[in-house]
Amino acid sequence: MTTFQTRLLKELAQGPDSPIAESNLVYLQERLRGRFFDFLLERFESAQSKGLTQAKLARRLRKSPEVIHRWLSAPTNLTLDSISDLLVGVSAEEPNFSASSLLNLSPVNQWHLDDASVADSLQPLTQEKQQRASVLGEGQRQGSEDKGQRQGAGAVENATLS
Repeated sequence: MTTFQTRLLKELAQGPDSPIAESNLVYLQERLRGRFFDFLLERFESAQSKGLTQAKLARRLRKSPEVIHRWLSAPTNLTLDSISDLLVGVSAEEPNFSASSLLNLSPVNQWHLDDASVADSLQPLTQEKQQRASVLGEGQRQGSEDKGQRQGAGAVENATLS
């Protein structure tokens, strides 16, 4: 277990009367954003194999293609409403929630990016996410081309994108 992990767990174990360091809160917020992003991206990629594009999702949710692209390109601080919209629009799902205590986790399952060995092992994963984002960007461009082809015949449909 790293020094960071030890410090975080000791701080959390002190109970509700003890303040949590801002750096620990930020770390846990980023971790949750990353997990939700991976969850949503996994759902979108599955739906993409069935023909869903970012452009179609934008029309379905009555959002601009730029908003959908931003949501699916990198972890962001999405609102609960945005998460709900994405899940319903992508896969007609709603999340089931459960939580687990950080204090009861096995030390093997915990790591921090400050650990050099962990950072090195994550490099291929980071490259994989960049490749997925690139593929999603290509889908966005394809969706824009599809929109351009429909503009002559679909003025009413395009009005819903505004």
